[in-house]
Amino acid sequence: MSWFLERLEEAIATRKLIKPGDNVLVGVSGGPDSTALLFALKRLEKALGHQVFAVHVNHHLRGEESDEDEKYVVCRAKEWNIPVRVMHVDVTGERKKHGGNKQAVSRTLRYRAFKQAAEEFKADRLALAHHADDQLETVLMRLLRGTGVSGLAGMDWARPWEDYVLIRPLLGFRKEEIVSYCREQNLSPREDSSNRSLEYTRNRIRHELIPVVRKLYPHADRAVSKLSDLIREEERDWDIRVKKALEDVVADRGENCYTLDVSSFLHLSVALQRRVVKLILSYLCHQDVTELSLDKVDQVRKLAENNNPSAMIRMFQGIVAEREYSKLIFTKKPQTPDEARDGRETPEMIRLPGHGASSLPGFLGRMEILESDQPIPIHRLKNVFSHAVFDLDLLSGPLYVRARKPGDKMRCSGMRGRKKVKSLMMEAKIPKKMRSRYPLVGSGDEIIWIPGVRRSDLAPVTASTKRFLYLLWDQNDTPEER
Repeated sequence: MSWFLERLEEAIATRKLIKPGDNVLVGVSGGPDSTALLFALKRLEKALGHQVFAVHVNHHLRGEESDEDEKYVVCRAKEWNIPVRVMHVDVTGERKKHGGNKQAVSRTLRYRAFKQAAEEFKADRLALAHHADDQLETVLMRLLRGTGVSGLAGMDWARPWEDYVLIRPLLGFRKEEIVSYCREQNLSPREDSSNRSLEYTRNRIRHELIPVVRKLYPHADRAVSKLSDLIREEERDWDIRVKKALEDVVADRGENCYTLDVSSFLHLSVALQRRVVKLILSYLCHQDVTELSLDKVDQVRKLAENNNPSAMIRMFQGIVAEREYSKLIFTKKPQTPDEARDGRETPEMIRLPGHGASSLPGFLGRMEILESDQPIPIHRLKNVFSHAVFDLDLLSGPLYVRARKPGDKMRCSGMRGRKKVKSLMMEAKIPKKMRSRYPLVGSGDEIIWIPGVRRSDLAPVTASTKRFLYLLWDQNDTPEER
């Protein structure tokens, strides 16, 4: 048995990822990672007593290259005597109908296809090929975006998913080890050209940040893996404590409603308050909320602390947190058709920092703010989806992001008077379903920039500008679980 199979078999046995008699469905893109996983799990069938099936999802995003990936997977599956199902999804069409960024929509459709294939094959496990490099990327990305402790646990080796168990048997392997195994076995996997693109934040972290991290800390993967395992163990203990704390503070509950006693809630530690809020939200939306920003959770906490006896915060998926005197009430309310399709409510206004990166909970993308006393060379901004520069001294107030409102207008350079934001968005062909989540940047009472659409004529940069304000927006930088 090869070194790769020995380590894989040990990882599966140690973590109890597969049981004898399991039907294991492997998600296969045709790349090195998933091809190696499919090949190795097939070789371990007799030893572990499971049966392997394969599913390939063709997203039709790379033309002929996507079709060649499909042919490769089908060919390999037949060669190795593995039942295979090819699923076709229309990412472009879905985005036209409902909006959303390409990565997030692709993931949603991909997992929907996985579920359908799992039903057809009567699978017990869905095996995905995420590895140690992916884990490092995930933890770094969550850390940089701003996450709670649970977010640093990264991806789990195994977790419940729909009616199945999702497993990641390769989390203990480095990418270079997987590529080496493919070479040893003459697997000749496909290469996805989009993985080299710096359009996406994850790829920039992979190609630009991680090489620097590894140069400084050669064992970073191992350290992150240990950290993830440690946090996951502690999270199991926290889960018990948080569920007990919820029982201590809940005054009433229903199918779509939780009512807490404010006084009892405030007697909990801050750490328990945050976790109780996230637990309630996960119950109401029936999904994991690890990616929920700490800022949003703390807004709910401050709702309880505030002297205002009546206030409300809109969360997501129709969930509203309300303070009614001595009660803190979480309710999942009916949504408008647009909100139901999009899965989000109209987001709140967000104050932007004077300098640095800012996640935009509820909005599309992520914003970065740079202040400089010198112009920044344009080539340094080439990988940014959209950017605008202003004379900082000419802006009238703090920066913020908000959603559009009926009748919004903006002063546009090259135009007389103001133009409706709605018209500008229509001209830019922004899908209607996306407009409620599209960030408008404001200063004082003025909208100064619609990212990717147009900047206003306010605070123009001139020869006399002494302080430059750069706003950088990455539409594709949206939290996702891999």
